[in-house]
Amino acid sequence: MAQTAESIEAVIISGPRRGEIIQLPDATLAEVSGEDIKMLNEALDGLLTAIAGVSTEVRATIETLRERGETT
Repeated sequence: MAQTAESIEAVIISGPRRGEIIQLPDATLAEVSGEDIKMLNEALDGLLTAIAGVSTEVRATIETLRERGETT
């Protein structure tokens, strides 16, 4: 059984209203399918995984540079 959302909210990610949560018009609901939302969530999960990987690499690089600085 497909579930339908009562409303869709979005977060503005740039500009002077950055971080503001807005409610999209009800007409938007008809344009967003469950598959669209699933694909978006999967893409966001992939992005979070990539960010975590970069963060790990940055921490490792910083640690390596600190160790080199301490031995010179």
